[in-house]
Amino acid sequence: MPLFAIIGHDVANSDAQRKLTRPEHLARLQAMDAEQRLVIAGPTPIEHGQSAMSGSIVIADFDSLEAAQDWAGTEPYLRDGVYSHVDIKPFIQVLPKPEANQLINKDENKIEAKTS
Repeated sequence: MPLFAIIGHDVANSDAQRKLTRPEHLARLQAMDAEQRLVIAGPTPIEHGQSAMSGSIVIADFDSLEAAQDWAGTEPYLRDGVYSHVDIKPFIQVLPKPEANQLINKDENKIEAKTS
């Protein structure tokens, strides 16, 4: 499946609502992780070491841009006003190499792209 980056942009002073909505937000990500579709996800702090966030980034497998849009459109942070909006962009993972796309040739100690 193709990868997409979903970038959520927090509204100002989103901390209180973010904390209230976080369990539902995390449950969706955990479900996606259990399906082995989640590459990485996490918040983007305004500054390291501070609790205020500027948004979040999710990189995951979706069947299509429309599927990524549908998933993002039901995001609890968007619904509850934590995010002002989300951006969705196609994403190509170069490094680290995705394990599912690698085949180790033990005889030659090479990593090759999986062709099947």
